[in-house]
Amino acid sequence: MGARMFKLLANKYVLGAAGLLLALAAIWGYGRYQYRQGVADTQIAAKLAAAKQYKADVARINDSVGVLQARIEELQHAKPKIVTEYRDRVVKAPMPADCRPDDIRLRIFEDARKQSNASR
Repeated sequence: MGARMFKLLANKYVLGAAGLLLALAAIWGYGRYQYRQGVADTQIAAKLAAAKQYKADVARINDSVGVLQARIEELQHAKPKIVTEYRDRVVKAPMPADCRPDDIRLRIFEDARKQSNASR
């Protein structure tokens, strides 16, 4: 009866150890699953935040484009008026051929030229 009892006890311990190992493997597998799920959720949240930022940037750029386009059209409409006024001035009151601007007027012309070029 001793050998039989030993076999029975050995089977209980083997089954108990196998059950314990199975439980530990299940806990480890569940933890690994939760970890991967957390990583995936974090990646999704980061992608959603990047998409929201991209959407906000696109909206801001589109607003800027609208403002710039309006300014370009305004300048295009103003350009013919300035050219016409200049031509009328040259035709109505031409300067003499020997006319040379003095230093002050030359500085004023240069400043106006620089300002005109800067606005382009």
